[in-house]
Amino acid sequence: MKSILNKLFLGITTLTLIITIIGSIFGIIVFNNAKSTSIFIRENTKPIYIYDDKNNLVSSDSLYYEYCSIQEVSPEIIHAVVSIEDKDFYKHSGISIPRIAHSIYQNITNHSIISGASTITQQYIKNTYFTNEKTLQRKVNEIAYALELEKKYTKDQIMEAYLNTVLFGSNIYGIKMASRYYFDKSPNEITTNEAAILAGMIQLPNYYNPLKNPESATKRKNLVLRRMMEEGYINQSEYDSLIEIPAEEIVQKGFTNTKITYLTPYMDYLFANLPESFDTISSIQTYLDPSIQKTLYSIMNNDYKLFNDDELNCAIVVLDNETYGVKAIAGNRSYNERVINYASDVLLQPGSTIKPLLDYAPAIEYLNYNPATIIQDEEYSYRNGTKIKNYDNQYLGSITLRKALSDSRNIPAVKLFNEVGYEKAFQFVKNLGIEKKDTIYEADAIGGSTTGYTLLSIANAYQAFANLGYYKKASPYKEIQYELSTYKNTDSPKLVMKPTTAFLINSILHDVFKGSTFDQKNTYMMAKTGQTNYSQETIQKYHLPYNATKDSLLVAYTKDLTIAVWVGYERITDGKYLDYYKKNIPRSIMKLLLDTYAKKGLYYEDIDGIMKSYITIYEDQAYLAKENGYYEYFLEGTQPLTYPNYNIKA
Repeated sequence: MKSILNKLFLGITTLTLIITIIGSIFGIIVFNNAKSTSIFIRENTKPIYIYDDKNNLVSSDSLYYEYCSIQEVSPEIIHAVVSIEDKDFYKHSGISIPRIAHSIYQNITNHSIISGASTITQQYIKNTYFTNEKTLQRKVNEIAYALELEKKYTKDQIMEAYLNTVLFGSNIYGIKMASRYYFDKSPNEITTNEAAILAGMIQLPNYYNPLKNPESATKRKNLVLRRMMEEGYINQSEYDSLIEIPAEEIVQKGFTNTKITYLTPYMDYLFANLPESFDTISSIQTYLDPSIQKTLYSIMNNDYKLFNDDELNCAIVVLDNETYGVKAIAGNRSYNERVINYASDVLLQPGSTIKPLLDYAPAIEYLNYNPATIIQDEEYSYRNGTKIKNYDNQYLGSITLRKALSDSRNIPAVKLFNEVGYEKAFQFVKNLGIEKKDTIYEADAIGGSTTGYTLLSIANAYQAFANLGYYKKASPYKEIQYELSTYKNTDSPKLVMKPTTAFLINSILHDVFKGSTFDQKNTYMMAKTGQTNYSQETIQKYHLPYNATKDSLLVAYTKDLTIAVWVGYERITDGKYLDYYKKNIPRSIMKLLLDTYAKKGLYYEDIDGIMKSYITIYEDQAYLAKENGYYEYFLEGTQPLTYPNYNIKA
């Protein structure tokens, strides 16, 4: 029965193919009569119109693009591209019959419409005139146009046009800009290994981006090199030596962007995070708040005189808690060069900013703990025997969870992490977009991650607290208008924790800056700081003080905004570390942004499942108090019901 269906499908497909080809040939005649031949080779790309959160046009010149002639292109690039994309490019007439036949067979056996088998000529046609839609009509038109194109232009002309329309990740179009962006070179200076990286990116530009995914880029590069060896462009010895070099050691940081504006950081981030599509983008509606973005730009340029060292780096993220949109972002203080984005790309050790997410919220969620739950801040060691220290090298004894978190004690955090259990704790944060990519250690509980997390992902996770348990992945775009389709960011937030858990965490984190000069006087603010230290080996090697601070992070949020800030040095050098002033810069940035942009008068009302009691702590337990007590929140059903009996000693 299956073989009969296969034959029937094959017959129908073949008949449809014949009919469509006849129709396409007629279409070409009409096309040739109506269009000039110059339409095939485009030397310019269409502008993409970018709109802010109020639908105001902010940019129509968003492409990193500069046309490149074939004479400017290194033979290594041509060899690499041909080897991985179309080894018979200089032999066929626009299409590859063997590849089409193989593709038809594969698709028929899988009961799908014809796909794949594209030559470089067909890819150029698709990139320029069609979408990535997998329909028989589009594929046949693509073949017909490719045959026509090969009649009118030389192979070099087609290759030139193709290399100028290829996307090389982020917002980088064309081989000239890609060569400059990734290697700080002209296309005619590109080496074999560099060419292999660029050619490897064509299939999946962002996935094989050597800046974002160096491991994947290295594997892809080596595949291209193997194909180059098989085609005779390099020998075995060259192949063996080239595959030893990882992509991250090949990429340079010398790209100079001459079109710097306050929008540059946002646009770089926006185009690096668009959904994969070969359909041409016409316009993008974003969550950009131009006013906040301008302020971030001014902060990074040191207009507010916050940085006392030009080498000191910074990253800032501002999110809208209602829409989960990225309102503003800045990932590096050096805008004029192609630099690492410390906001969205770099995995940072989170320090104590991880504690509410990984330790305290899971303890409240799964163990029904309250801010008044008592925990012992005492001498304590990891399971391997290594002693854990608090930031002040002291132990406070019996303290509440509220005190332990608001004062960022390390020992209670590790204890809670162990009580909840590794798997449950990391499952909790996985639902918040925080995923562990390597082995779990107890030190993860206090931010000692071996890989780390991006600043954006940490801020995004805190939004679930601000929104009482609801999470959605933060995004810079609301809607993307393609030439033939529309993408809308309409996914609904998901409830990933009990609203009561988020409420209690908010109550505790409100205490962090309460009463200080960094507090918000006219709205309800929550915050958590985090710092990381250098290893003792690094301290000795670079002549740094004992316990020198390496990174300083801060996440702060109100009902409407979430802000995350990182300050640190990009590279370790003698005597460079964060002293008392430098590690407090994130606080100054937070205050500046919240004072200016946080809405006033926004507070959280009490919610179902939460009780408020007037209590005292006696003998390491919460009791109702008649006097000299304080008000505390409890999960309903766990609040104290009796008064302490001071006449009975335990």
